[in-house]
Amino acid sequence: MKTLVVLAAVIAVAFAKSVALLSESEVTSELVNNTKYLVWKTDEGLFEVEDLEDVESAVIPLTATEDDISFYIYTPENRLNGVQITESQLKDIETLTGFDVNRPTLVVIHGWRNYYESPVNDKIKNAALVSNNVNVIVADWSPIASRNYISAQGSVLAVGNYIGDFLLKLDDELNHKIKHITVVGHSLGAHIAGNVGARTHGLIENIIGLDPAGPLFSSSNINNRLDPTDGQYVHVIHTNDRVLGFGIKMGDADYYPNGGSSQPGCGIDLAGSCAHSRAYVYFAESLNSNKFIAKQCDTYSNFDRNRCENNVSSRQGGYPVERASSDGKYFLKTNRASPFALG
Repeated sequence: MKTLVVLAAVIAVAFAKSVALLSESEVTSELVNNTKYLVWKTDEGLFEVEDLEDVESAVIPLTATEDDISFYIYTPENRLNGVQITESQLKDIETLTGFDVNRPTLVVIHGWRNYYESPVNDKIKNAALVSNNVNVIVADWSPIASRNYISAQGSVLAVGNYIGDFLLKLDDELNHKIKHITVVGHSLGAHIAGNVGARTHGLIENIIGLDPAGPLFSSSNINNRLDPTDGQYVHVIHTNDRVLGFGIKMGDADYYPNGGSSQPGCGIDLAGSCAHSRAYVYFAESLNSNKFIAKQCDTYSNFDRNRCENNVSSRQGGYPVERASSDGKYFLKTNRASPFALG
């Protein structure tokens, strides 16, 4: 009874406003596991708590504009300083940025509260450019991603449509074919990637979802989230199911390192921030490693008990993504620290 009374008091104080900051000592597992709230660990070590039922606080644009989304171009010749380009400058993208229409392109989409220089973008684009002759486009949607979660989540369709239209213009105006594009997104960015795929008629060669966000998404509604129809091949990595991530199968092949909920080396990780970010950390490492080997299995428990040893193997991540010979769920284990791949 005492725990319940304390929890109720914390929630009452916290939600005099729809979003509040709590110290670590004020955050309980009951609060984290209550689907009414989203608990997010900030860079300062505090915990931001948002009431997901406070729809009146939402600002959800039906369309996205050039003021909401920016594109930063990186190439093997320019790995460090991305060149920003707007939709109106698209016809001059080669001259302005060094973008090569004859190379394949990797598009990276960040999640909530991130921007173009956030770790998810840096780790992936840096790793991709080490040994791959590709263009990298980092899509920055931070003006929307910086709003409360309800607003950002409600905008994933509009953001995906805008990025999709940009890629269609690359195809139409510069003959950079959609089929030469891979789109990777983390958290809300994974669902945006799915909407990019839907906007481009499912023609994108590969879509990679990195721990797709869970709060406010449902298994029954695929109209605003990642699903297998969004691209020619959809590859998904789950690392924080039931907290910040959404562990249902939503790709052709879905990978669940260490079971897909918590990750070794993350400690207590009450709000799931560490496990959630491991999805892009594993993917970045996989871009220069072929050692994230997974086994197809029905459950992690059976995988852990070596009951799937004779099943199909598949490589998690990598570029280009290795298409699993059989659709389904795949499980693997990792190290507690980098390098994470066990082989």
